[in-house]
Amino acid sequence: MSQSLRNQYVEKLARIAAELAGRDPDEYITLELAGVTAFDGAVWRYPDFVMRAEAAYDALVRPHLAQSSLLDGYNRSRGAEKDEEEGFG
Repeated sequence: MSQSLRNQYVEKLARIAAELAGRDPDEYITLELAGVTAFDGAVWRYPDFVMRAEAAYDALVRPHLAQSSLLDGYNRSRGAEKDEEEGFG
């Protein structure tokens, strides 16, 4: 798949992520932290929405990689000792 087509899909998914978060994807926002512009653009371009869109795209296109990546992250967040306590380790 071409990079251009991938970018189109990621944009669509980022717009959906923004909508699910209760935001208008086309709303223009400027975020400033300590007088420094941290973000200036359409809501759907906000890094959190784009990262979620890229992760969703990868999960849809390569589900076997996403599943192992999600499980790794889940296991790290719970800690190995929790798995042992529950009889999974």
